[in-house]
Amino acid sequence: MQRNLCGRRLGSCLMKARSRLSKVDVAKAAFLVMEVLVIPLVFFGGCGRNSDYYGMARIPPLVEQWRADVETYAEEFGVSGYVELLLAIIAQESGGDVEVTADIMQCSASAGLPGNSISDPVESIRQGVYYFSTLLGRRADGEVDMDAVIQSYNFGGGYQDFVAEVYGGVHSEEAARAFSEKMCDRYGYSFYGDVLYVEHVKSFLGGSEKQEGYGSMEECIREYTGVPYVYGGNGKYGIDCSALTQKIYKSIGITLPRTAQGQYDAVRHIPDYEARPGDLVFFTGTYESGTHITHVGLYVGNDRFFHASSGDGCCCFAYLSEAYYSEHMAGFGRP
Repeated sequence: MQRNLCGRRLGSCLMKARSRLSKVDVAKAAFLVMEVLVIPLVFFGGCGRNSDYYGMARIPPLVEQWRADVETYAEEFGVSGYVELLLAIIAQESGGDVEVTADIMQCSASAGLPGNSISDPVESIRQGVYYFSTLLGRRADGEVDMDAVIQSYNFGGGYQDFVAEVYGGVHSEEAARAFSEKMCDRYGYSFYGDVLYVEHVKSFLGGSEKQEGYGSMEECIREYTGVPYVYGGNGKYGIDCSALTQKIYKSIGITLPRTAQGQYDAVRHIPDYEARPGDLVFFTGTYESGTHITHVGLYVGNDRFFHASSGDGCCCFAYLSEAYYSEHMAGFGRP
């Protein structure tokens, strides 16, 4: 249970969303308006961004060490929703190992430089994230799909032109092979790029795995989105964090203890990179409770979790990468 998460004044999710509109720039405001007016039709009161890839990247420590730098530049270049994908790209390109190459995102060519010219890994991340942000433009315009964007990180932006013209904007292995052959013929190469680059990058993403019975959990999430937060509550009139996760798990036939600490004690603790939609995510120190664990939510992938929040005054979505939650996060758990 959670008494005063974030120490913010209680209020409805919609009021919270409206108040944010005055605090963001015009572009972000436009996106928030779309969220407030459209998304509540499906998830009333839901607060969150969208991305095509869900789940935290399953990456080794050599890649994880660069997360903060990726997050910094992702925010700078307007691609914060793609941090996990960018980390997966690093994992594929270099494994994050500067002993192999300082150009850990293999992006020197995108800056007009010879291969592996970038000698600072942080500069490689800056350039790589910037390059990725430029590739997203045609995706935003609906000309190509997301897989074409990923493949073009390896092939270059010309691949997007090729896919848009020949394959209706839809990436496939066939399209990748055709483009590779075209470039080999044009420049006399024996091979060009990695035709299975999308599959290789996706192998580092946990988006395809979900907790068994997750569909029933999603129905419960829809049912409770926007329900008021009430400390000690256990129903539609109002509910707190541990009662919410207890109800969600009950929907798939699993009984959890009533309190956040009790749930933490009852589950298997897992590393962040193994987290998948449907896992529990725990927090500590969110209020004075006399227990180590003071808050719990349900991880839904792509950095998001669903919880009963006293700060927002209702059951809604939030992001683990937000400063408050990352500071208080205690880890993931799975029954």
